[in-house]
Amino acid sequence: MNASASGADRLTFSVFADLHYKEAMYASSVADLEQILDRAHDAQAEFVIHCGDFCNHYAGSPELTNAYLHNRYGLPVYGLYGNHELETAENSMQVVTPLLTNRDVVWGTADGKIGDGSIGYYYFDHNSFRIVCVDTNYSLSPDGVWEHNRQGSFGPPAENSRGGSLNPTQLAWLEDVLTDAAHKGLCCMVFAHESFSTHWTASADRDAVRALYRKVNAIRPHTVLLSVNGHLHSNHWAIEDDVLFFDVNTVRNGYWMLTGGQHHYLPGQTYMLTKYDDAGKEIETTEIEVRKIWQSPNTWFFNDPLNAIFTVSTDGEVTIDGMKTSWMFGIGPGEDKEAGGYVPEISSLHVKLS
Repeated sequence: MNASASGADRLTFSVFADLHYKEAMYASSVADLEQILDRAHDAQAEFVIHCGDFCNHYAGSPELTNAYLHNRYGLPVYGLYGNHELETAENSMQVVTPLLTNRDVVWGTADGKIGDGSIGYYYFDHNSFRIVCVDTNYSLSPDGVWEHNRQGSFGPPAENSRGGSLNPTQLAWLEDVLTDAAHKGLCCMVFAHESFSTHWTASADRDAVRALYRKVNAIRPHTVLLSVNGHLHSNHWAIEDDVLFFDVNTVRNGYWMLTGGQHHYLPGQTYMLTKYDDAGKEIETTEIEVRKIWQSPNTWFFNDPLNAIFTVSTDGEVTIDGMKTSWMFGIGPGEDKEAGGYVPEISSLHVKLS
């Protein structure tokens, strides 16, 4: 961390979202993650954070989790629960939660320790900043019980309501964490899989969280500077109540839609697929047709892995160095989808929050 021209403390870090790694399921790869880490290192980022849906099969992807947690630069890395983290049956919270970060954090448990992994939200302090990672994977059962998305699923049980929530316990925890930061003079950034913005699809707890932001910013301005989400595989940003809301685009899976098996990629259009053994050791890299990737009929891919470098100052100055790429083989989902923000880009911007 260093100081800006105004004397305010400044922090630079890397953010990405929705890598959706699982061997041969999508076009995303360990090499994509390595490129993200390379850029973070080159930018002198102090840490890297992902906004969920990092991996569709944590228990079966040691090549990915090792590359992240034990990265060659020794970078602190953090992550949070998306709705696909528990998708494969072997992936319980007890498996996934310890693989979210390679640093000590304060978990949302009574004692702040990781415990059995059943609580997947946490915060950590970095000099003048507090980084808060929440878990938007709770829903309300018909008998009034708040449940986390279950092992072997990628969404709430069909009978439940208010999917994509924090739940009342986590909301109370978030209020305590942010209020404590306000009294300590810390500037907060909140990371979630689902959004809390009013400008695009958002969590069922959007209004409650935004009311909380207003409350703590009334205690001390700039207590909450940023609210960052993934999940939507799209590119948006907005300033609401003097908080910058930022929708981080997917790394590679630019648009997803069930097509009934109809292919948009052509025979002869190929992709380099790396296979690994059960220990995560590389076996071979082979050239295969994109059409053989399991989810290729339903997915339009980007050519390069999107990510962003954020620089944030305690005086409310935010700079985001995004990036642009293109659609794989020039094949996109169509102008109507791109007009809705499904584009091969993460916006770059510079704003000063008042």
